[in-house]
Amino acid sequence: VRPGRDCGIQPRRYIPTENKSMPDSTHQTAQRIVDERVSALLDLQRTLGLRFKESCLLNAKLALREARKHGRVTLRAGTKGGKRRTVPCRPVAITALERAAAIQDGKSMVPNGQYYFKFRRECYEQARLAGIGFHSERHQFANDRYTEITGAPAPVNAGWSRRERLANLSEFLNISEDEARVIDREARLKISIELGHNRIGISNAYLG
Repeated sequence: VRPGRDCGIQPRRYIPTENKSMPDSTHQTAQRIVDERVSALLDLQRTLGLRFKESCLLNAKLALREARKHGRVTLRAGTKGGKRRTVPCRPVAITALERAAAIQDGKSMVPNGQYYFKFRRECYEQARLAGIGFHSERHQFANDRYTEITGAPAPVNAGWSRRERLANLSEFLNISEDEARVIDREARLKISIELGHNRIGISNAYLG
């Protein structure tokens, strides 16, 4: 027996009411505390929406070459379930890749000659001392992308409740609520894919 499904109970969908993204001021302060390589990882996570492992295993030099040529980055190493995906490269992402590529001394952002798991422990210890969580950078990416795609703030940033968000979006953009629904849905699906998922429900956890 599956208690929820077999009893007809719909699975709970988590819709945050608190913004979990990392403010610019916190990001900049953290970068002054952590070392140069971890600082570069924070930029990659923030501008490309990478998971921690993805940012560590990224070959920034190859990614920079692809970004300059095609305006995107193809992610392979460290992705969830080994699923390959592409992420659009904005100017801030190019800058982050340039910095990371200058630091990279092997085939990834893991220091040459060091094992990933040891590097991960060191990174998380630095993050702890800086008082931050890496995942907050992915939240920031999602919120930034929502604004870029829709021209409006993410609901969690604007303080729009789930029930009122479409009405608020339509008023903000001066469009009908039906048009707002289409724009909101398309943005959420696009961001979900860029984050490495295929379900709108995932982006809801980031955007509100």
